[in-house]
Amino acid sequence: MRRILAAVTVLVLMSGSARASGLLIPTEKKLPPLAMLNHQATVNIDDQVALTRIEQTFRNHTDRQLEATYIFPVPKGASVRKFSMWVNGVETPGELVEAAKAREIYQSIVQRTQDPGLLEWMGQNLIRLRVFPVPPKGDQKIAISYTSVANSDNGLVEYVYPMRTDGKALSTLEKFSVSINLKSQHPIQNIYSPTHAITMTRPNDRHAVIGFEKEQALLDRDFQLFYSLSEKDVGLTGVTHRPISGQNGYFMLLMAPRTELSKSQQVPRDMVLVLDTSGSMRGKRMTQARNALKYCLSNLNPQDRFALINFATTVNKFSDQLQTVEDGTLTAARKWVESLEATGGTAINDALAEALKMRPNDDSRVFTVVFFTDGMPTIGETNAEKILANVAKNNLKNTRIFTFGVGDDVNATMLDRLAENTRALTTYVREAEDIEARVSSLFSKISNPVLANLQMTVTGGVNLNEVYPPQLPDLFHGTQLVLFGRYTGHGHAAIKITGNVGKDTKEFVYEMNFHEKTAGTEDKTFVEDLWARRKVGYLLDQVRVNGEKKELIDEIVTLSKRYGITTPYTSYLLVPDAAVPIAGGATGGKGVRPGMPDVGFHLNPEAKNAPPALQKGPGGGGGQGAVSDFLKKAQTKAGEGANYRFGYNTANFERVTMDDAKGDKLILSLQQAKERFGNFNSAQTFQGQGQLSNVQGGNLGVYLSCDNAALRTQCQLVQTATRWVGGRNCLEIGGVWIDEAYDAKMKTVTVKAASEAYFRILDRHPSAKNAFRISNHLVWVTPSGTALIVDSTTGAETMPDADIDALFVAQKK
Repeated sequence: MRRILAAVTVLVLMSGSARASGLLIPTEKKLPPLAMLNHQATVNIDDQVALTRIEQTFRNHTDRQLEATYIFPVPKGASVRKFSMWVNGVETPGELVEAAKAREIYQSIVQRTQDPGLLEWMGQNLIRLRVFPVPPKGDQKIAISYTSVANSDNGLVEYVYPMRTDGKALSTLEKFSVSINLKSQHPIQNIYSPTHAITMTRPNDRHAVIGFEKEQALLDRDFQLFYSLSEKDVGLTGVTHRPISGQNGYFMLLMAPRTELSKSQQVPRDMVLVLDTSGSMRGKRMTQARNALKYCLSNLNPQDRFALINFATTVNKFSDQLQTVEDGTLTAARKWVESLEATGGTAINDALAEALKMRPNDDSRVFTVVFFTDGMPTIGETNAEKILANVAKNNLKNTRIFTFGVGDDVNATMLDRLAENTRALTTYVREAEDIEARVSSLFSKISNPVLANLQMTVTGGVNLNEVYPPQLPDLFHGTQLVLFGRYTGHGHAAIKITGNVGKDTKEFVYEMNFHEKTAGTEDKTFVEDLWARRKVGYLLDQVRVNGEKKELIDEIVTLSKRYGITTPYTSYLLVPDAAVPIAGGATGGKGVRPGMPDVGFHLNPEAKNAPPALQKGPGGGGGQGAVSDFLKKAQTKAGEGANYRFGYNTANFERVTMDDAKGDKLILSLQQAKERFGNFNSAQTFQGQGQLSNVQGGNLGVYLSCDNAALRTQCQLVQTATRWVGGRNCLEIGGVWIDEAYDAKMKTVTVKAASEAYFRILDRHPSAKNAFRISNHLVWVTPSGTALIVDSTTGAETMPDADIDALFVAQKK
């Protein structure tokens, strides 16, 4: 029996990684900042002028009345319009504290909360308000509003809602929401958030309503929104990121049609709906499938035509010709759908052939096939490769075939390739999901095609490469294409997009500047990160189709380690649920909390307990290799709850083997494992080479397909075990963030977090803030080549200015 083992990743967000805007801090120093009950931001943006109103409610969990101070960092460039609140029946105004004086307040808060994430606030103005009384077991609501101007760069407007708080308020107890009412004198086209999965409605071209809402939301990043204005029927917006000149740059392109369709964009379409009615569809699946087909029929446009096909052992059609959308025809089609019964085998090859034959010789109309199946081919041609070859042979006019896999008994790889080869999409409906809901979601996206067969060319001194997706999909009304890629060269360039509208070819040309080096790169790092994730998703698909090849796997592993991506070939350490000391000292090498085991994360060689991997890295070096070796060794020492290894029983996909931290082997059902450890995806259930390409279908095949698709199409940032600082990654290992450039042979200097020396370093060299704000448990290589260790329990509390400055003198090469 073959088992596929993996180390399951659990990212524990350490102090300082969670943020929000505003803190309510009790005067009683033993008490932490009060918990945030809910957090609501309402924003009105009118031609780049943004009025932001914030309402926050904090909860006093104690049984006594409290006095507290509310502080709020004023975003740079913002003008506070109103800040007051009613306390015990009396309106109390706030005090605006200028940045110079506010720094002392920020510093005292960082020292008290031990949250390095608050360093981001330093240098900003501050609003402060005394709040008394905060009732026992009660809530306190606070409101503030301010005006700011959204920055515009080369036609791309950016609005940021900053969120910073201490590490003890990881999430709201109830709701977090952002609502944005966006208006402009000019048509708004591309709207995008790299940080949050926003919803959007578009009343017209000049108005958009954008929202994000979540219960118990993790406030771990700023809310970032980009939008652009364009008078063209199809707008294109570009964002570049190039932190180091001379190296490859990274770009993102957003492409969207106007909200108000012109007559030239309204293209009639022909649609063939093909439904698997084999025996396995019997019961709930069949009921849902009938409802899904009836939904599609009800949402056809008057100028459309349609056909219906069902298949089991044989293939049957509602009619031999495409039908017009008329009341009588639709009524007859619904009755035909209601009469369908589930019985027989699965003749996939024959069904696809019949669907393609129904395409007329009329290139002025869009022809689409939507294909539903819940099984693997069992009748006629059953070889997946031959079925795909037959489709390619018969699909002479690039018909799009959108595939729906229902349940887990499908050949996921075949359905994925069928859709990918025809520039379409695959959707999977799992056992507990509603087919009708998933179909309606897809149908609304593909209802109005705007441009088909897209091609992109660039002229000028710039070359684009490794663009994902490699093959541009069609552009539909109400959707937006998001492309990521790399570029060489720099300067002004013209991007030409061509596509078909019916029989006509349309051409759009856009001007864009590709920077030699981008300034203020911290807020655009998402471009590089999302490019890497899309590339890994593409490479994993190549492995599934073509088998394990060393160069593919090496590239996957390299990208995954650098960008913190969990894949079937990489995993990350399960970290303890609290930070641990890294320099030895007062705790005697034990954990921060009493009773925690000695996990070995002590990096100061003088403490005589540095991990062996960091004393002797692979090849006598260190760096990323040493960190990886350290990760492996530390897994066996991290204590209960810190390391579990899972593996599916590939015979029945129901049982999970688990090696706990003590090395004891347990056998759990899949449901038990999910209940105990949460839902883990396929990337957390595979490890090792030689397995991935063998899984083409079934439960694991569908998991793999969904995970790879999520990587290939990822548009929002996710929390990872890496942070990008000064052109290098820091990797989290057991709550310690270690610079990938660290070498065990390096000289080390240890500084205690939030000490006088700590803040003196920030005073003299503000650039250190980017590293310090990651964590109070940090190993960072300074420009001098000395490894600076920041620790919350030990280290120097004072340092001469000359010694500090020496850390920031770059080594001569």
